[in-house]
Amino acid sequence: EIMEIKHGRAAMLGFLHVIALHAGIRVPGYLSTSMDLKFEDVPAGCFASLEAVPTAGWLQIMILTCMQESGTGFASKPQTEDAEAGDIALDSWVRYDDPEVKTFKLNAERQNGRAAMMGITGCLIHELLGVDALYPTGGLGGAAPPTIF
Repeated sequence: EIMEIKHGRAAMLGFLHVIALHAGIRVPGYLSTSMDLKFEDVPAGCFASLEAVPTAGWLQIMILTCMQESGTGFASKPQTEDAEAGDIALDSWVRYDDPEVKTFKLNAERQNGRAAMMGITGCLIHELLGVDALYPTGGLGGAAPPTIF
């Protein structure tokens, strides 16, 4: 149960990443000042954007992820046996006292996570097949996709 929630949250972030990059949304500034790499220079493809990030950047991301997972990062605490699955936020985060509302919210998060896991998997497969991650049939213009064989 905990792993499904964590994977769902990661998939939701990944799918939003794909949508944001395809929409042309870029954070201003530098991704790496030593490599003179700006955020706007990162390509829109799922795999191309992953490959554009320098190794030191991936190490920073992994360290932050491990810190959040262990409860030593910002705005997080370790998962405990007496807490609900996935409840690693500090006490300042909203928690629902009404059991019906709480069940609804947790189920909505799980369902959105499941949908995002399918969505990001589909985007990755489309890109591996050589078509656009979000518009595999040629995009909004209705053009035929490129042949892959």
